[in-house]
Amino acid sequence: MQSTHPPTISANQVTALFADRALSFSLSKDATLADLADRLDNLGDWHTGMPTAVYLKFGTARQPVRVRQTGI
Repeated sequence: MQSTHPPTISANQVTALFADRALSFSLSKDATLADLADRLDNLGDWHTGMPTAVYLKFGTARQPVRVRQTGI
């Protein structure tokens, strides 16, 4: 049996390390680097300066899962 659903795109995951804490959040799949920079700038206003590191995990297409059906 094969799924008839098209592949889905997961959101981009961001982890920003600030001096006082680490924050993780999602960005939409169509977000730009300018969107990310704006978000980090806004977060920097609430935390101790700008982040010391930023880790990105870009969304990937999830392929349909194929299920093999066998007789019992």
